[in-house]
Amino acid sequence: MRKRHGRAVRNARLLGLVAVLWALTASGETPGAGADPDLLAAPPDIAEQLGADAVPIGEDAQPAAFGPPAPARSLLEEAWQTPDLASRVERTRRTSLELGVWSLDAGARALALGSTRSSELELAEAAVALAPDLPAAHMRLASALWLQGGSPMAAVRSAVGAVAAIGRHLEATLWFGGSGLYLLASALVAGGLLAVILAGLVSLPHAAHDLGHAISPSSPAFAGAAALAALLLVPLALGEGLLGLAVGLLCIAGIYGTGRRRWVLAFAVAGIGIGAFPVARYAGAALSAMSEDPVAQAAYSVAQGLATPVELARLEAADGRDPLASRALAIHARRLGNLSEADARYQALLDGGRVDAAALNNAANVRLELGHIERALELYGDALSQQELPVVLFNMAQAHGRAFQVEDLNRTLERAQQTGGQLMAQLAALQGDDDANGFVVALPLPASLFWSRVLEPPVGEDVAADFRAGFAPGRLGREPLLLGAFAVGMLLLAAAICARTVPSRWCRRCGQRVCPRCDPQGTAGELCEGCHKLFFEPEKTDRVLRTRRVAELRRREQWMNRWATVISVLVPGAAGLLAGRPLRCWIGALCFALAAGACLWRHGVVPDPLVAGAAAPLVFLGVAALASVGYGLVVWASLVTRRQAS
Repeated sequence: MRKRHGRAVRNARLLGLVAVLWALTASGETPGAGADPDLLAAPPDIAEQLGADAVPIGEDAQPAAFGPPAPARSLLEEAWQTPDLASRVERTRRTSLELGVWSLDAGARALALGSTRSSELELAEAAVALAPDLPAAHMRLASALWLQGGSPMAAVRSAVGAVAAIGRHLEATLWFGGSGLYLLASALVAGGLLAVILAGLVSLPHAAHDLGHAISPSSPAFAGAAALAALLLVPLALGEGLLGLAVGLLCIAGIYGTGRRRWVLAFAVAGIGIGAFPVARYAGAALSAMSEDPVAQAAYSVAQGLATPVELARLEAADGRDPLASRALAIHARRLGNLSEADARYQALLDGGRVDAAALNNAANVRLELGHIERALELYGDALSQQELPVVLFNMAQAHGRAFQVEDLNRTLERAQQTGGQLMAQLAALQGDDDANGFVVALPLPASLFWSRVLEPPVGEDVAADFRAGFAPGRLGREPLLLGAFAVGMLLLAAAICARTVPSRWCRRCGQRVCPRCDPQGTAGELCEGCHKLFFEPEKTDRVLRTRRVAELRRREQWMNRWATVISVLVPGAAGLLAGRPLRCWIGALCFALAAGACLWRHGVVPDPLVAGAAAPLVFLGVAALASVGYGLVVWASLVTRRQAS
């Protein structure tokens, strides 16, 4: 519930800011290509539209202890008010880079809301320019290119760009990663359970027969079945759920399987444990990362320009104790144009000694804007000593230019071109030829600051516990060591029983049960006594009866092969089991579970936080298609193996 509430609050806040920007984009109607520039003008009173949940802008937005008051409007709002769409996008993109917003998601969503069929392509291109790391923007552009642009290859490239952008967008990475891990955990658990249960069900008739013999050789057939059912229902009665039943069937499958099958069953149980515990925990951590960490959620809201007064107060309370809160407050001060406060906060971070290249770069930018060029160059050098980033080199070149150090400027630009030529071209285009001082680019909060908090337990344990409650509500679902001990114990018990007794089996030709206790004089191989004489001692049988019996067996074999083919196709994992390939049984079950889960959750395990868009079904249905191909190959190979064996 807490995770869903936190995500709902973030989505509502996003939609609120998008609505504001959309109101700035359109006045009365949505502008399209060639629209009157007056239609793109923003209404003058923006503070009223932001409402109570928005970041306060104005003289009350910053404490009096830090320098002069903030501007009446934020720098991004001023850039957004440019009347012409192309100029607005260019100016807003430049300002967002100056403030460390490399992907202005709210602006891209506002353009998407304002699009019409005639302007969809133009606004989609503008959205990608403002938010190049937002997968939803790339997918909207792909749709517009496919439907209106008349360029299928460009649409495909844009769709590929949406998938590539996932790793650059923190919230998209968390959402796709959490959904993918949850899907993987479900496939490991469902595939392992399916393989173990299938192997156990195939062996149930023999187990019931042999258990009845162990109770009393003269006991009726249903007595053994009733005793076996009672034993298998014990874990369910103890509240262990489907996992407890699977552990019981694991022992039966181990008794009546070969050594190779026991190894595969061990792998299947290990997959269940891995999916149910570590993978599910990491999935929960990714899906609930922000809602489980209020400071991280507030810091990310600041980085996206969506912080509420409550979140700012939360960061103020954590300032000095949590480096992430201090970084976020420094970024917030810079966004409001309060350079003195931003400089003081960055200086406090530098004095603490726990800074990275991004913090050093942003602190240098503030120093440069305040006119301290030498100190800015020192900080840029410290940032480059940690990591040589083209953005830092670009900023250092701007500092050399302001100090009229032409040779240093040329050398630094050359290094920047070698490190990131394409990025340098984009920044040079935004700078323009008429900008004497140029501009400097801030780096966003590193994703590693959030990932280090996500990976720390017990984040995600609640989601993992809810996941396990569906199939393992008892102690086995709470204690992984206990599950491992029970699984190993069942397999060792099965191996011990096989070493002391000879289990019953089916005759490979006629399907009759071969039991050494019912027929001590029978054969010890895979055939019953009648089939052994028919095929290996034909001189002891009547020729007419032998011919008739062989014809009956052939008809039965054809009938069984047809049913085996149907069962192999319809029952996931059955193809490998019927072909005598237990590993294919497990792999087939895994592929089927993965394909089914990807189709079921093609829009994600939890609602999309407005970052994926059409990229979600593209990714998950692509996974489903690959898993389906793998499942088809397993079934085909198993059918070929069975046909060759017969």
